[in-house]
Amino acid sequence: MRKAVLSPLLSLLVPGMGQIVNRQLFKGSLMVAAMSLLFLILLGFALHQFSAAVVAIQEAGAQAGDFAALSRQLRAQGFLWLVGLGACLFLLWVYAVVDAWRGGRAADAREGRE
Repeated sequence: MRKAVLSPLLSLLVPGMGQIVNRQLFKGSLMVAAMSLLFLILLGFALHQFSAAVVAIQEAGAQAGDFAALSRQLRAQGFLWLVGLGACLFLLWVYAVVDAWRGGRAADAREGRE
């Protein structure tokens, strides 16, 4: 029962760490790498979209601190990719937690800890 509780908690903090605790080293390291890469892509895309929106409203003559104009510009640029990447990140995170829980239950059963 110990790994069935510890593994998903670790995967909540860092997706893939639960798999590593369950001795699924390849799967865990693959999840850590995938989550890190997906997060960096999401962050880079969000920063790019934000900076493009700031430049666009400055060229349009908006005052500094005009958040309504910034919001309109961000909506006009479209953020479907941002939502899609965020959904992928979330789904991978949920999968990591559920998989860590299942792997922890299996590891506990193998070690006779039920």
